[in-house]
Amino acid sequence: MTKIALNGLGRIGKLALRALLDSGAEIAFLNDCVGTPEMHAHLLEFDSVHGRWNADIRYDDHSITINDQRIPIFCEKALDRLPLGSVDVVIDCTGFYKSAQKLQGYFDAGVKKVVVSAPVKDGNAANIVYGVNND
Repeated sequence: MTKIALNGLGRIGKLALRALLDSGAEIAFLNDCVGTPEMHAHLLEFDSVHGRWNADIRYDDHSITINDQRIPIFCEKALDRLPLGSVDVVIDCTGFYKSAQKLQGYFDAGVKKVVVSAPVKDGNAANIVYGVNND
């Protein structure tokens, strides 16, 4: 199974995590330096627009457990401090990694694909907008 990591647990990251877990994806880890696992667990369960997520959500100091899938959560600003070697795909929702140069750290660590939730302005990144140019 493809191992996915999420970097950035703001609104987009949390909704991506919901969709991934609802589809049965395996999440390797989460990374976000804003807030605590308790706060992220609460905001995952209760979304002001999408409503309450029908999932069993628990947390401890170092992880969030959702429907019996324990997901480590880190607070690392440097990519080389994350356990990226075991990850196939990263979904980056930080809003920071928007250039080929900044994204290179993921690939240097062995990640095969990176999906960025914001437009990447340079390099050979494919900027795809579903319903516009996803053919």
